[in-house]
Amino acid sequence: MKTFLLLVLTVTALFIWQRNGKPTATETKATREMPAATSSPARPTSDHNWAKHSLDRAHAVADQMRKSGEENHLP
Repeated sequence: MKTFLLLVLTVTALFIWQRNGKPTATETKATREMPAATSSPARPTSDHNWAKHSLDRAHAVADQMRKSGEENHLP
């Protein structure tokens, strides 16, 4: 019982610590200085919706691979 209680308290403490963690100055500076994507996607990406953003990125990469495959197979 003591082990279970210790495990619950540890997980709770880690959850609260992670949730309330603030980015350090270097992390904030690095996110501001990230370069923009070099290629413009066919569809605009949504930064606020991470699921849509990941799907849009997957489509962009698939299109890029298809184009490079077509260019490599030209006679």
